[in-house]
Amino acid sequence: MLASDRPSNAIAWLVGWTLSTLGVGLVIIFFFDGYDFSSSSTPTTAASVIQVALGVLLLLAAGRFWSRRPGRTGKQPKQPGWMVKIGQMKPIWAFLIGAFWINTALVVAAAVDVLRANVSYSTAVTVFAVFSLITASVQGALILYAYVVPKRANVGLGRIRDWIARNQESALALICLVLAVWLAGKGIRGLGG
Repeated sequence: MLASDRPSNAIAWLVGWTLSTLGVGLVIIFFFDGYDFSSSSTPTTAASVIQVALGVLLLLAAGRFWSRRPGRTGKQPKQPGWMVKIGQMKPIWAFLIGAFWINTALVVAAAVDVLRANVSYSTAVTVFAVFSLITASVQGALILYAYVVPKRANVGLGRIRDWIARNQESALALICLVLAVWLAGKGIRGLGG
């Protein structure tokens, strides 16, 4: 968003991201708080199945991204259509993209890890609120940097924009693959344990 023609949308995106991260985490904590996720117990079948399912979905996404990379299709890399649209969208759409971004699988995994710590409900909520603030502060720092030193930030953001145009599919495939293996591996260990 910062590298787009409308960098102010980054703030709306950040608000959506933060509220989504906190909301999804709190829903997981609320619904699964009564289960024993401690390290001394084996993970519940439900938690393990959720992790395996998320891993499979991410693996399918990795395959789709990998098959669409320019090296495989023979097409010259170009600026992705979504980057053009980001520069033209209204703030409400930036908010919705932030709220429904790919981070949901990571948020679910983080919430399950909070539950595995075997802490009280109020402590779990507090820990997840802090987690949400940390993720927001990292991205907020980038937004602040772009506003405080715009000329310097624009050079770096231009490089990022070019890199994304050249490597988008490969990078997304790799990220999805790593997350798929990690999540599915945790779930399979839980089902086998």
